[in-house]
Amino acid sequence: MNLFLLGATGGIGRHLVKLALNHGHSVTVFARSPEKLGITHDRLRAIQGDLFDADQMAASLQGHDAVLSSFGPATLKDCTLRRDFGRTLASALRKSGVRRFQLVSSALLFPDGNFVSRALQTTVFRRMLPDMAAMEAEVRQGDLDWTIVRPPRLTNGRAKHSYRIADGHLPKNGFLISRADVAHFIMEEAEKPTHLKQIVGVAN
Repeated sequence: MNLFLLGATGGIGRHLVKLALNHGHSVTVFARSPEKLGITHDRLRAIQGDLFDADQMAASLQGHDAVLSSFGPATLKDCTLRRDFGRTLASALRKSGVRRFQLVSSALLFPDGNFVSRALQTTVFRRMLPDMAAMEAEVRQGDLDWTIVRPPRLTNGRAKHSYRIADGHLPKNGFLISRADVAHFIMEEAEKPTHLKQIVGVAN
């Protein structure tokens, strides 16, 4: 496959790059500072680009099979960065003719979370979540083949490949998952799509 990665210099993204290359895929990294990746490979192409410029992204995206995005600003303040990114991505997909993509979001958007999740929704992440929800709304369109991945708290642990998945909600008592395991699920879904137009909860 010819994969187009967004957010590749982040925690999940770095795992995705390595997994994709190990699985024999060709990878294009589109990032503001692709040199931060620190990886070179014959099947890896790095493009310096603006994640909020639909025309630029679309020009680089043409000819790819799927987009894998783990892009996520770290800010918890009121902003529209995630929504604007989602709008840019949806536009770039349409302009390029690429339909398939996966997008990492947050399990805190599930309405049936546990007590801790509900507390976080109304305190620490109360300003971030509306922007996250707006990002999802921008890309959940009928003419696109989307999968939205909602993990809970992320860790830097190793991949165990024993995580659980559920469409439409977080697996019961799913509190944590490693970035490596989130990347593993995304790669599995890219290679064998079984959750088209689904919001998927993934957790250990």
